[in-house]
Amino acid sequence: MRKKPVEILNRYTSLPVAIDVLAYKRITLLSPETWEDRNDAFYLARYREEKKLLTLLAICFSTRSETFHHWKIFSGNSSGVCIQFDKNGLLAAFSGLEGFRYREMDYRLVRNLANPSVEEWPFLKRKAFNDEREFRIIYEDKISMDRFKHVYINLDTVNKITLSPWLSDTLVDSIRNVIKTIDGCEKLTIKHSTLIDNSGWKRAIKGMVESGRRGD
Repeated sequence: MRKKPVEILNRYTSLPVAIDVLAYKRITLLSPETWEDRNDAFYLARYREEKKLLTLLAICFSTRSETFHHWKIFSGNSSGVCIQFDKNGLLAAFSGLEGFRYREMDYRLVRNLANPSVEEWPFLKRKAFNDEREFRIIYEDKISMDRFKHVYINLDTVNKITLSPWLSDTLVDSIRNVIKTIDGCEKLTIKHSTLIDNSGWKRAIKGMVESGRRGD
């Protein structure tokens, strides 16, 4: 019987944030007010008003393997990092916690929006963003006003850390060594993304070119 693949959640962020996650064993939900997708921010602001919330915070992940889009939009410089979590393990950290909701996003065309219920609003996005395959966790509170919310996690839920494809090769070992000094990260898998410079891809293309020249 084939083993069921582990479901993952990828969090694209910066190296300082990744170090905070690993060192303090936590993820942090923040306000969506500064998000670039103004449609998304508008929906969440309206949701907050409709529900009369003093606090609405969120954190976003992707259920897809790495793509150029994810790196460029969410971690588009040399300090970018992708933290891959075991989905079930991460979500276990929210068991018994009040005020949290989470699910995959629902992507719709504008013409198919058709009066969604208020409870759906935080998990709706335009169809044009479908390739992101986003999974979102939100926190809401009608009594307290918070700018952030920490949720403590088990480091065993972190499958691996992938460093930015734009990071210089000369820095990979030093960053890997620093991360491995963090308590609990000694055996953590830390890779350098080869998305934009993959030697295997280059060898394959070179082989095809040489084969064509020989007439094979």
